[in-house]
Amino acid sequence: MAQENLIDNIRRYMKLNGHTIPSLAKKAEISPATLSNLLNDNSDPRLSILSAIAEALNIGMIDLFAEKPKFSSFRFRTYYALNSKESAHRDNLLFTTEKKLKEYSQLEDMAQNRLAYVNNIPSFNSPYDAAHYVREIADLQSNEPIINICSVIKILGIKFFHFDFKIEKTFGASVNEKDGGPAIIINSSIPNVERKIFTIAHELGHLLLHKDSYKSPETLDKKDSKEETEANEFAGELLCPMECVYEAVKDTRNFGFIEAIMNLKQKYKVSYGTALHQYCNKYSTDYDTVLRKFRAMYTNKYHKSFKGHFEPFEIPPQLYRFEDEHLRDVVLELYQEERISAKDAAETLQMTEAQIKRINVLDEDEGNLPF
Repeated sequence: MAQENLIDNIRRYMKLNGHTIPSLAKKAEISPATLSNLLNDNSDPRLSILSAIAEALNIGMIDLFAEKPKFSSFRFRTYYALNSKESAHRDNLLFTTEKKLKEYSQLEDMAQNRLAYVNNIPSFNSPYDAAHYVREIADLQSNEPIINICSVIKILGIKFFHFDFKIEKTFGASVNEKDGGPAIIINSSIPNVERKIFTIAHELGHLLLHKDSYKSPETLDKKDSKEETEANEFAGELLCPMECVYEAVKDTRNFGFIEAIMNLKQKYKVSYGTALHQYCNKYSTDYDTVLRKFRAMYTNKYHKSFKGHFEPFEIPPQLYRFEDEHLRDVVLELYQEERISAKDAAETLQMTEAQIKRINVLDEDEGNLPF
């Protein structure tokens, strides 16, 4: 098993770093034949050779023998077959998620401050029932916009991770409670803020609606599969309830359809696609037809193409921070108590050390404010 892990890991890191056998052998200063024999399980390499390979791959020796995580409730969906490099990044996502879940738990133990998962979540008859349940738990009015989706999942006791998957073909993943979650993981390379918000809501829908429905991470799903459709319906209703559509349209009846959708989009911090979906759901109209008409009208008015993930009036990235609020509080508490370094705190929270130190100064200054 150790030899199998070794070979799989070397091949994975070769793919991640774009190495061939000749290029890695050259960098590790070993012969291509030596590396080829190792990868084909035809030799037992010396420790010095493994050390050279690890150094060439810029990893530790422990990474060479790491066993692939065996999640039983990891939800990773892609609609397209992955090539070999993308498959390596998918496997790396499993390793990274396992590592982050363990680190999260260790930091909570250090601070003696655990995120409380909402127990006894009921079963739901529809995605819409689930969406309104979450709004009720989060103490949101029926027509109230969600200002910060990360705050909502914190209320439910769900962990959150945000990093680059290095795979453009998928946006999010989730892990259930039995594997160290529940947790939602989203791809930081998603092209805009609105899509990230929707992805978090989509994965939340899976956690609530499909608690025991898990397949292999290699499973391909159809875009219109029942589970994907339900998760999308949940996300749309959570972020922009259908009953809000009438008010948004009514408020702009003297302007036009584009303004009505833009009003809905900007008020509820959703993509124009989500706003259109909710409009179509409200008025039982065909989405594809409405989408084509909207794009044509918008292009004619503003001379903008919808190619390349164009999102009209998109939220500026600097105005929306995606973070696990509970983890942030735990890490800052440990840093302020000098139980972890600024470097470790910054690495965990994906900040710079200067930002961490600045937060500490602001917290100290807050007590001196005249209010």
